[in-house]
Amino acid sequence: MQYQIDRQEESLLVIIKDLTVDLSFISTELDNQYRHLILDLSEFSEVSQEKLKNFINFGKNVVKKNSFVIIRQMEFSEDFPIVPTLQEAFDLIELEEIERQLNLKI
Repeated sequence: MQYQIDRQEESLLVIIKDLTVDLSFISTELDNQYRHLILDLSEFSEVSQEKLKNFINFGKNVVKKNSFVIIRQMEFSEDFPIVPTLQEAFDLIELEEIERQLNLKI
């Protein structure tokens, strides 16, 4: 199997097992109940920058107005939605939700 799906809270967690996986199925999995997308790449010791950018572009295009996070051990960057653990992914999603709520009230 190239991936495993887990649904937690309002998030769709996709654990990637093969970096060549076709992720087109994800857009049909996201709905009102599962609005956020977490891609877990933590099983891979190395992921090329090109592949990582492809995952990021895909995630941003699919999710659009909700949160998209990648789990991966690497140096933190403000430019990419990448965190090292699942808990930190949920924390980032929660922070982004708060930011969206505050922007609506201003």
